[in-house]
Amino acid sequence: MSKEKAIEKLQSMADEPKDSLKKFLAKEILTHDEPLDFFSLVKKFGMETVYHYEDLDEEQMQEFYNTYSKEIIELQEENKVQHQTDTERSWYALEKITEKISKELDLER
Repeated sequence: MSKEKAIEKLQSMADEPKDSLKKFLAKEILTHDEPLDFFSLVKKFGMETVYHYEDLDEEQMQEFYNTYSKEIIELQEENKVQHQTDTERSWYALEKITEKISKELDLER
């Protein structure tokens, strides 16, 4: 997929009417100077290094988990993994959604 088409598709994900992890992450990715580089950076360095969610305090992190907990739990069950904390569950979900968006944008090539 061309860079322009990928950005358009990412924008349409960010504009979806229903709130979701995908919408949340698409909006965040679009704030980067080079949005499509986000995916290769996450693959190379990991979500926590690229996406500085750790800058948020525990209360904000808990709010994130509470907002998307249903989707986060579904992702864990779908992938048969267990995490001990809501923070770990949230990071895992962000990484998995990044992978899904990357595949939808056909960036795996």
